[in-house]
Amino acid sequence: MKLTMNKNTALSILLAVVTLVILWRITPVYVDPVIKLTIIKNRAQITSINQPRDVEFTKEVMVDNLNLYNKSRFRHDKLGDIGYHDQFFVDVEHEFTVKVAGQYRFNIASDDGFTAAIDDKPLCEFQRDRPFSMQSCPVTLSEGKHTFRFSYFQGYGQSGLTVQYLHNTDSKTYYFGDDSKYMRF
Repeated sequence: MKLTMNKNTALSILLAVVTLVILWRITPVYVDPVIKLTIIKNRAQITSINQPRDVEFTKEVMVDNLNLYNKSRFRHDKLGDIGYHDQFFVDVEHEFTVKVAGQYRFNIASDDGFTAAIDDKPLCEFQRDRPFSMQSCPVTLSEGKHTFRFSYFQGYGQSGLTVQYLHNTDSKTYYFGDDSKYMRF
């Protein structure tokens, strides 16, 4: 069978391509809804994670993991900008399961401050403004369920947040929210 190319065939191909592009552009972006972020826009300037909040707006956003640093912004790779431009808090409370007991390290990078706890025991914190920097936070975890509580603030300027974990017997890091042979979310 021989395919002949004429004006109608070319137009049909062009219409099919345009239709596919339109469908691709209007399909909403999707990520697995693993972790709920409560994002709070503050009315006043924020300079410390522990200062009183003056809530202007609140919204909830579901993300797949805590990799929220892209182009020096509080930004998800697929969802784009999910916070406010400045002066906001982010709260996370998430249960996870440790499959392999042992020493873990949580690498928390932020611009600006944060506080983190596991099972209501402080893990680490940085209370004030800072440029994007990482802290390594060691913790011993038993097998079973644990609760991660985390608060972050963005004052003014550049922003971003990442939380990674690794087991002491392995050098591979995983973003908090990504399942591994060590943890399940």
